[in-house]
Amino acid sequence: MARFLIATQEHALKDISKNMLGVKYSLEFWPNKGNISRKLEKIIYDLIVIDMELANGMELLESARSIQSAPVLAIGDNRTEQAVEAIKRGAYDFIAKPVSGEKIKNIVERVLEGRSLKYEIDYLRRQQDVIYDLDSIIAKAPAIRRVINTIKKVCKTDSTILIGGETGTGKSFLAGAIHFNSHRKKRPFVDISCANIPETLLESELFGHEKGAFTGAAKTRIGRFEQANEGTVFLDEIGDLTPALQSKFLHFLENRTFQRLGGSKTIHSDVRIIAATNKNLEQEIRSGGFREDLYYRINVINIFLPPLKERMEDIEELAFYFLKRHCRDIKKDIRGFHPDVLEMFKRYHWPGNIRELSNVIERGILLSEDTIIKKDSITLGNNILPCLLPPVSAQQTGSRHRQAFEHTEPSKTGPSTQSLADIERKAIIEALEKCLWIQKDAAEKLGISKRTINYKIKKLGIRHPRWRKNI
Repeated sequence: MARFLIATQEHALKDISKNMLGVKYSLEFWPNKGNISRKLEKIIYDLIVIDMELANGMELLESARSIQSAPVLAIGDNRTEQAVEAIKRGAYDFIAKPVSGEKIKNIVERVLEGRSLKYEIDYLRRQQDVIYDLDSIIAKAPAIRRVINTIKKVCKTDSTILIGGETGTGKSFLAGAIHFNSHRKKRPFVDISCANIPETLLESELFGHEKGAFTGAAKTRIGRFEQANEGTVFLDEIGDLTPALQSKFLHFLENRTFQRLGGSKTIHSDVRIIAATNKNLEQEIRSGGFREDLYYRINVINIFLPPLKERMEDIEELAFYFLKRHCRDIKKDIRGFHPDVLEMFKRYHWPGNIRELSNVIERGILLSEDTIIKKDSITLGNNILPCLLPPVSAQQTGSRHRQAFEHTEPSKTGPSTQSLADIERKAIIEALEKCLWIQKDAAEKLGISKRTINYKIKKLGIRHPRWRKNI
């Protein structure tokens, strides 16, 4: 409960305060016995209200501001000079008498809301400092260690950066890490996805628009480049920009100036640009989908994020990181993984990369009925049983995204002759045949739960005359 100190001798003000604030908040009134400075030094208040008609009202205001961080609300006669003097000496606001209970209530709620937002911002900034500590990023694998070493060299500069890598490898996180370890960290970090947004809306998002610029533009809007002045703008999926927007963005990069959509005023914005893509921009240039001059403008510093299958040394630590985070959010107490689950994670090829790992663990937490996550709570890929997946190495699969950044063509491989569902269906039928079509025994043989095999049997349309139900 918020705690208020109210300094007044006026009975009417005390009564109004008790009636409007006494139910929700803890109120203390002064003057009483003792020194107010000692009280302020011993007790932390959320709000201090001072009646300026007290003989030493201004002195109390100055004492309160020097001892406490709590905002001070001054109440006094309707005299301009008194209000001005109170504000000069640090009062948060001034209320002229006669005072209504509703007015006090509204100002108090506004004060508390402002303090709450301040605490939230301070908390988030502290969290960001921890999240983006480069030395705390999980990076045992040589491929990601090289990336972290590069970031440490470039984050202090203002150079434009192009980040490449498959979907889900953490390009957005990396852009945030660069920003919050730069000299711009106290300024805005603005994240914009360029994918699947109509050209006019994306142009308005980036540059803003004037009232009446297009149908539905009822008022002037400030664009993200303008909002992020002195900060960083992260453009995700930059390869999806239309040719017209590529031209306007190139002009902004060259001059750091732009005009709002439908406007004529030239606006300057000092922002650092970090761009990301999962496309091969050099191929896009050859096919006419991306401007060559823009590519060289954004490709000042090139960073490639390796896929998760090339970071197998990090799998276990990443898994426990996501377990802890999701358990906190879901409010569920799960303490670890069965060794078979961790082995599955290390054998799987992770086409969705870190994002897929996070989602798999979150789903496992929701489905788990134990204090550790077991195999029957984990589903990988297109719902294929993890125990049936062959081990996959980074050398076997390669990475088309790394090829794009290393200027080589991807190798051509023929289509798979057998779908994952076919492989799974065949394995389940073989297990059932060996176990005389007893589902419980087949589930144990496959290392999954009876509930999971029952679900798979229904999904894959497996039938047997002995089963009472026509599954």
